[in-house]
Amino acid sequence: MTLLAGCTVPGAGTADKPIRIQRVWPEPPNQPRYVHEIALRSLSDIKPESEQDRLQRQLTGRSPVPSDPVFKKPAAIAARKGRVYVADPPTSAVVVFDIPRRSIYRMAVREPNHVQKPISLAIDGRDRVYVLDGQARKVLVFDALGLFQFAVGDPRVLTQPSGLAVSPDGSRIYVVDRGSLAEDDHRVIAYSPDGRELFRLGPRGGGPGQFNIPLAASVAPDGTLLVLDSGNFRVQSFDADGRYRSSFGGVGTELGHFARPRSLAVDLDGNIFVGDASFNNVQIFNHEGQLLMSIGRPELADGPGQFALLAGLATDETGRLYVTDTYHGKIEVYRRANSGDLQ
Repeated sequence: MTLLAGCTVPGAGTADKPIRIQRVWPEPPNQPRYVHEIALRSLSDIKPESEQDRLQRQLTGRSPVPSDPVFKKPAAIAARKGRVYVADPPTSAVVVFDIPRRSIYRMAVREPNHVQKPISLAIDGRDRVYVLDGQARKVLVFDALGLFQFAVGDPRVLTQPSGLAVSPDGSRIYVVDRGSLAEDDHRVIAYSPDGRELFRLGPRGGGPGQFNIPLAASVAPDGTLLVLDSGNFRVQSFDADGRYRSSFGGVGTELGHFARPRSLAVDLDGNIFVGDASFNNVQIFNHEGQLLMSIGRPELADGPGQFALLAGLATDETGRLYVTDTYHGKIEVYRRANSGDLQ
């Protein structure tokens, strides 16, 4: 997959305080690992201007390729084979950037399978898209183009679902339930595709296999379930049958710790990505929980790697990292660096 447009940096500083633009992470003299590739907001980001489009823009002052943002508050994200799926709760839709076809469409918007409040997304090995509806308190499953397949989850059981993950083969669908403030219903429930409940993890607490406001989950290529245990400032890992394995993290202000962890992803190499809405960065750990590096920094002015309210994370089969920022209303895409990349 090749992304098609360069990033723009609106409002990136003033005459008194210019904003330092960083596109390679980490900075030299360290070896580059990730390169900022693009910020996605509109069709114009993935559809290059043709000669005819350019002429029309010169004659009319307006390009025929829309540049208006296609979402209001991008939240959760998932990506596979050049399609980038973005949950947009205010519009009750999943917005899809179909980069190979240079088009944008919306899915999960048709009755009777209209998602009311999409808050988490996942994709299995058959490219099926799983959408957690926070209002209906269930998971709706669609094919890659948006055709409804089936639904799982019981709104009578789930209290306040917040996250979603699926095993590569689709046999395990994990729903993270952050629970209520005064109760111990902080848990993860595993479902089969036919809707059967397989097991539960939890309840509330600080011990191994317990949670305090769990928010997100992801499944590694080997089937390991990773759960972002936000209130305990850690990531816990379990095998496919729910047996506790290990955890890492802790509260703090230094790298390797968390302050307001909100999102989680894992890549095909088993590296673990944690987005923190206080640090406004993405910390990258290996499968053993050892810190490798971080991407991003807090900044109210928009620019590459500059975040004000970091939300969702995703990776895809190419090794790209996708980051949503609801304050700046953008999706940033990072590709893995190669030997020719310079600052």
